[in-house]
Amino acid sequence: MAAAPSPLFRGVMLLLLYAIPLWVAIRPVGVPLFDPDIWWHLAVGQWLVEHRTVTTTDPFSRLDQPWVAYSWLYELLIYGLYQAFGLAGIIVYRAGMSLAVVLAVHALVCRLEPRFAVALAWTALAVLALASMFSERPWLFTVLFGTLTLHAIVLVQREESRWWIWTLPVLYILWANIHIQFVYGLCMLALACLTALQQRRLMLLAGLCFLATLLTPYHVRLYWVVLEYATQPGPFRWVNELKALTFREASDWAMLVLALAGWFALGRKPGTIFETLLLAVATFFAFRARRDLWFVVLASLVVLASRGPEQVAQEARFRLSVLGKLAVTVGLAGIVLLRVATQDLSPTGLQAAVATKFPVAAVEHVRKNGYPGPLFNDFNWGGYLIWALPEMPVAIDGRTNLHGDARLERYGRVWSGLDGWSDDPDLTAAGVVLAPRELALSSLLLLDKRFVLVYEDQLARVFLPVARKP
Repeated sequence: MAAAPSPLFRGVMLLLLYAIPLWVAIRPVGVPLFDPDIWWHLAVGQWLVEHRTVTTTDPFSRLDQPWVAYSWLYELLIYGLYQAFGLAGIIVYRAGMSLAVVLAVHALVCRLEPRFAVALAWTALAVLALASMFSERPWLFTVLFGTLTLHAIVLVQREESRWWIWTLPVLYILWANIHIQFVYGLCMLALACLTALQQRRLMLLAGLCFLATLLTPYHVRLYWVVLEYATQPGPFRWVNELKALTFREASDWAMLVLALAGWFALGRKPGTIFETLLLAVATFFAFRARRDLWFVVLASLVVLASRGPEQVAQEARFRLSVLGKLAVTVGLAGIVLLRVATQDLSPTGLQAAVATKFPVAAVEHVRKNGYPGPLFNDFNWGGYLIWALPEMPVAIDGRTNLHGDARLERYGRVWSGLDGWSDDPDLTAAGVVLAPRELALSSLLLLDKRFVLVYEDQLARVFLPVARKP
């Protein structure tokens, strides 16, 4: 029998595992994987602080129609971090939540798989699959709370008693006020109840979690937002995170490996009805939209880790000593310092990084010259303009349920320069057009006699109607 790896080796492996989310998450705010919707989330947080109430009507676009700020608690959090640390506060959120997700996933796997090396391997593959989600989105709370939900279900099914299980409804109060995908957690609980109707503890827990989701400023109305998103097919064609996986990133392939391994494990050794249904439902959602790949990652982990032996040698169950945990913590702190030292995370550096992705200079030009609206803008820049140019309501932004399929498709066609672009009513009525240079409409407007170019840089162009040229 081969000798068990030394405690030092295992400690180093744990250090490397937990270094992954920190290394991925600690990066400038404008680099790849950056979320363009963070800006309108910040604007909502600022609006909530200033008005001390939640929104019922959209205050940021020209539509002036009902809108529910369903992530209002997340927006207060991210705005508070911004107020405290500037743009670095976004990195603090990103790194802290990513690390919390990995901790929760590892704890779930270790609950089911007692062998240290195997549990570490499955967790590492899961972290690789989840790496693309380590951004400043509220979905990090969904992955975290989804993992805790699944952990609680496993404990109840195994008739193990843990006090924290009954704190789950409290988490659902938070979840329902942070991210609309709390319904995925309810889906897990519903599947568990359907396959174990005799477990009253599970039924009670699920019922309490459902009631907890009604404790929001919007109450039942929140479920109408869920219905809006569920019945709106357009964003699945236009929004990258909602498109199917393209398998151009390592995280996509890691997810595929886990999913295939999970189904293979079920075929080799049939599991419970719950495991089968959970993996089937999770596979559907994950292959439908890349945003939901976390669901099949967790489902696969439950299936795979459940196949481990119940009894193993003590050395295989290796646990870190207090000194070992302290050493790993110090090592992670060192990695954070190294990452910060090798990145320009100063206020000036972060703002410069933002300026490589968003029209910082063009916005300043528009503000300085006081151009009148209405503003005509691209979908991807809408969120930034809500934050950086609040005096001018946007034409469109990333809140897809607000704008609807028809408007999303129309704007997509216009900015792509497809047939009918010149007759678009919003473009025709525009007082200022802020255009990304890379899009077709930006080039077409150079030849359009109705508009004149008044500003240009490497990223953006600003056009005014000829009649309004200064």
